[in-house]
Amino acid sequence: MTRRLVGAAALIAVLTLGACGTTYVDSDITVPDTSPDATTTTLTPVDHDAPLDQLLLEIESLMSDLDERIIDERGQFATFDRIEELWTLAEKDIRSNNPDDVYNFDQAIELARSGVERRRPADASKGYKILTDVIDAYLDRV
Repeated sequence: MTRRLVGAAALIAVLTLGACGTTYVDSDITVPDTSPDATTTTLTPVDHDAPLDQLLLEIESLMSDLDERIIDERGQFATFDRIEELWTLAEKDIRSNNPDDVYNFDQAIELARSGVERRRPADASKGYKILTDVIDAYLDRV
């Protein structure tokens, strides 16, 4: 019986000590500077008098690489904030002239939102594909 206890204790000791390891810090990895003095890129303010087609094309441009921004974790929130700001202006115009078209645009914007908030690049990509089709169809009719 004692032989079994000694064997079990030895096995537990080996497993416990084997789990310990050395931690290495890779000094080659760079961390972005988040200090208050860090340089940030700011977008130009949205032109509230911009024509609808210009607003829609800027939304399309911003959504074109949103999925990659989500994957790389680089500016996806600022990009989506800009998309929402542009969409707020564009939606007013679309709603007043063609209210039935708002749903299709909303569907694409909601997928982009889901992609950013839930870190789901596939949602953002799907939203972009829907948006390009909706914009093309809308601008062809108007």
